[in-house]
Amino acid sequence: MYKINHFFILYTPQHISKIINANLVGESNHSVQHLLIDSRQLTEPAHSVFVALKSDRNDGHQYILGLIHKGVKTFIVHHIPDSCVGLKEDVCFLIVTDTLKALQQLASNHRAQFNLPVIGVTGSNGKTIVKEWLYQLLKSDYNIARSPKSYNSQVGVPLSVWQLNNKHTLGIFEAGISEVGEMDLLREIIKPTIGVFTSLGTAHDEGFKNISEKLKEKMQLFAQCQTVIVNALSFTQEHTELLNQYTFLISRSEQATLQIIEIENLFTHTIIIAKYRGEQISINIPFTDSASVDNAITCWATLLHLNIPQQDIEKRMLLLQAVAMRLELKLGNNNCVLINDFYNSDINALEIALHHQKQQHRGGKKVVILSDIEQSGKLSWELYEHVSKLMAQFHIDTVIGIGKEISSQKELFEKDAHFFNDTESFIKESKTNPSLQFHNAIILLKGARSYGFERISKLLQQKSHDTVLEINLNRLVHNLNFYRSQTTKDTLLMCMVKATGYGSGSTEIAFTLQHHHADYLAVAYADEGVELRKAGIHLPIMVMSPEESSYDDMIDYRLEPEIYSFKVAKEFLQALQQKAISEPYPVHIKLDTGMKRLGFEANQIDELCEFLNAENLLRVKSIFSHLVASDDKAFDDFTSTQITLFETLATQIEKSIGYHALKHICNSGAITRWKNAHYNMVRLGIGMYGVGFNDIEKHHLENISSLKTRISQIKQLEVGETVGYNRKGVASKKTVIATIPIGYADGFSRKLGNGNGTVFINQIACKTIGNICMDMCMVDVTNIDCKEGDEVIVFETNEQLMELSKAMETIPYEVLTSISSRVKRVYVQE
Repeated sequence: MYKINHFFILYTPQHISKIINANLVGESNHSVQHLLIDSRQLTEPAHSVFVALKSDRNDGHQYILGLIHKGVKTFIVHHIPDSCVGLKEDVCFLIVTDTLKALQQLASNHRAQFNLPVIGVTGSNGKTIVKEWLYQLLKSDYNIARSPKSYNSQVGVPLSVWQLNNKHTLGIFEAGISEVGEMDLLREIIKPTIGVFTSLGTAHDEGFKNISEKLKEKMQLFAQCQTVIVNALSFTQEHTELLNQYTFLISRSEQATLQIIEIENLFTHTIIIAKYRGEQISINIPFTDSASVDNAITCWATLLHLNIPQQDIEKRMLLLQAVAMRLELKLGNNNCVLINDFYNSDINALEIALHHQKQQHRGGKKVVILSDIEQSGKLSWELYEHVSKLMAQFHIDTVIGIGKEISSQKELFEKDAHFFNDTESFIKESKTNPSLQFHNAIILLKGARSYGFERISKLLQQKSHDTVLEINLNRLVHNLNFYRSQTTKDTLLMCMVKATGYGSGSTEIAFTLQHHHADYLAVAYADEGVELRKAGIHLPIMVMSPEESSYDDMIDYRLEPEIYSFKVAKEFLQALQQKAISEPYPVHIKLDTGMKRLGFEANQIDELCEFLNAENLLRVKSIFSHLVASDDKAFDDFTSTQITLFETLATQIEKSIGYHALKHICNSGAITRWKNAHYNMVRLGIGMYGVGFNDIEKHHLENISSLKTRISQIKQLEVGETVGYNRKGVASKKTVIATIPIGYADGFSRKLGNGNGTVFINQIACKTIGNICMDMCMVDVTNIDCKEGDEVIVFETNEQLMELSKAMETIPYEVLTSISSRVKRVYVQE
């Protein structure tokens, strides 16, 4: 039914069919090793089974034909798509009623093949950190399979458990839920033998009647466990009483299994003293924040239960490393892009990082700089043979291996590859070896923390000052999906990436939107669109301010102009004729329904219809207009008038040209308020970047940008001393000030001087003092515990961005687009 190959179970379609009770259609002799739910993450087609999951916004069945052409042979489906009926390819379909349930059944059966201890981790907060720290603390004792990233959902858990093979001696899997009934399903997949409960908090409260119901539901994960380790430091007595007799309890109570006696928070570390089995014991961790302390205590209890000697625990706790929860994308030297993921190195994390590199690839070379991979349970040749295959599957042009183990297996790497025993050797040679000086490349840095890849990152990245704009791409996707939830599945999304993505960087934003199936992009000027095309963006792009000098570029790069006047229409038509274009070219007709900015007026529509009917080279792709005040209830009557006029004029144009076009009038502010005006496309602008104007948007949207800097110097002022140009800042008392490297040349307006602006240091608001300088400013840090080099937040939440806008007497749009290009953009993805 199945066979073992290099410690992996290889399933046949016939075996899978019996496990998930499927109707098997077609034949395939290929064995299955990989589960695939995202068509973009295909690596080994012949040995993958694609599970066609269906959601409110997406349906995996639509990607099946493309995957067949790429070599996938086995599919778990609800139905066979019409496009695949009658295909003669060597493929098979396993037809089930519920593909998600089938995925879970398959993973549950896979888990049942292994008799090993499995730790199931759940709780309101800290699941991923505890899982990763347990891996750090136990990897010398066990060969561990663990959840990648935060794979703890109804889909993520099956994918995590599927990693198990016969070499593993311990599993650590996290489980997250948002409503009653979900944990029973996850328990049957994970089948934990040891339970770990991290904390009880308010996350996902909306899915439960009360916190007691949520606790009971989460504890369902441990129904078959003999021991459940519960960090009850945040529990009430009522919640503690809900725990069963098998619990290993962590609390300050004398009845606790691990009684916490004292937590001494020092400058760079924390000492935790506890009582266990009548003895006083302690650990010292290199963290001071309360969340890390709680998570370390949970891990401590788990190691004690596993009979790891206390003296060994003490040594290991000192070496705990921060968990990098995200990848960083930065601009590098010589037009390169860097992806920093150098805090851990294991084979699963490597594959995730390679997928991210593939997503962000914009032409040019793909380079991977990789350290020795930590404990994998494989022989060295077997591990790096796997790595070599991944490099080939992801079409990596250059591999740089750093470490003695990977260097010893260099004969396994066929392409351009270079190997060094340590990081210092690579840095030294890279300064003189032209083959190690990259141009127009996307470079993935993937290494274990001990290899110090931060030094390589500093060598390769563009030089800049301490002020950075950090853009969270996960939040961008969250906001995109929120707006998707406000529309029907047939409504297309046009995403605005003009003004360098509202200051966030158009190319990186566009790649993320393309990866997540946005339908259209829009830019202000043609050169912005040309840059996106050169970077590898293939989505259709509308240019909102086409200029005659740019028409040739627009045609060459298939950019679609907004036609807002007869002058523009005739000029663009002439450009098409001069370039001997014979096929109808897509254009977008702009109507002026009240903005009085650009667009055809109502009295011009008859003439416009005549023009469009006479010129076959112009194909009306869309008809659109711009609402003046869609987010302001005071102008709802005017908005209704605009919508009515738009519908009348658009209908007239469609009747005249004899075909339907896309129609869009809703901007970000209108999508949630004017659902009757969605038509078949909406335009998503500032809302996608996290700025909302009504209560619904403010509740759901997440600000994607954080403007940060660091303290350059701290000074003490006596009474009467002055600060900055023109002596505008005067110390009325003994005052401590901090100078920070951000000024009006960075977009921090002069209006923010003299106490009008606020920044945040160690979560405390600090007012500006004195005038804002070109490159820096000063803030009052009297009575604030801070030092030179500490992080300074200019804004990171919507509330902070709004307050900054008010202080600058402007709107968030201007704040974001005014952040200068010398401020380095750093892109993070969790």
